[in-house]
Amino acid sequence: MQTVGPFYLNGKIILMEALRYAFLVFHLFGFAALLGGIFYQVRGKDPVTGSYMVTSAVVQLVTGAGLVWTRISLDLPVPHAKMGVKLALDLLVAMTALVGMRNKKTWTFYAVATFTAAAAVVAVVWK
Repeated sequence: MQTVGPFYLNGKIILMEALRYAFLVFHLFGFAALLGGIFYQVRGKDPVTGSYMVTSAVVQLVTGAGLVWTRISLDLPVPHAKMGVKLALDLLVAMTALVGMRNKKTWTFYAVATFTAAAAVVAVVWK
């Protein structure tokens, strides 16, 4: 019986490929938590940056690094310029969210939202 699928090669599971998909799922969860929190806060009168934004930004950073690491380990192509821009945007999101969590200023919330939207555009549009 031959087993086929995205995690199998000649009937054997490729653990690194499974790890890459796990990083991808958690990366998307981090983005969903960040964007969901932004949409939730926008509904209020004075949106502020919460600790969930910092946590989500750290999840984005860690899983993004894991995705690049697994792609390099599997000899898959890595667009280094795109990953550098994504890293810079994710660092801006994390630092701005941390500052906003401490200061509770509205501008930091909108900066986090803008940097998050820019990171999403870079991820989708840049091939």
